[in-house]
Amino acid sequence: MMKKTWIVMALLAGILVILQFIPSAIPENSAVNSGDIIMNGNAGEVSELLKKACYDCHSNQVEFPWYAKVAPASWLLARDIKNGKEHLNFSEWEAYSKRNKIGRLETIQEEVTSGAMPLKIYTLMHKEARLSAEQTEAIKAWTDELANRIME
Repeated sequence: MMKKTWIVMALLAGILVILQFIPSAIPENSAVNSGDIIMNGNAGEVSELLKKACYDCHSNQVEFPWYAKVAPASWLLARDIKNGKEHLNFSEWEAYSKRNKIGRLETIQEEVTSGAMPLKIYTLMHKEARLSAEQTEAIKAWTDELANRIME
């Protein structure tokens, strides 16, 4: 029985090592640009909240955790970042049309106030990304205020 356990453990370890050679397709970070929502002054007081709770999946400035280089976690991370940036990329904020910006602000408000964002799996590993009721209200107020400024 003990020999079978060791064989299974060795086989699993071997598979884990082999998996490390399969690329994860984690996107590279790019330089902060003037089209970024924070850099152009549109984030105001919620800038730090956005960085802590949103930027790792919704920008080109990701702070990669230690497990970003370990498969299969790296694959999941790459998928989440890709999906997040497809829905909203704060680094490319100025490239969005006014209509797109307002729609994204509405979505941000809905996702944050419903508790859907940040993702629960993300906040398990990043406790600083958990939003308090006050922080959620600050984001809600910011989305309303920015949408009003865009419509002027």
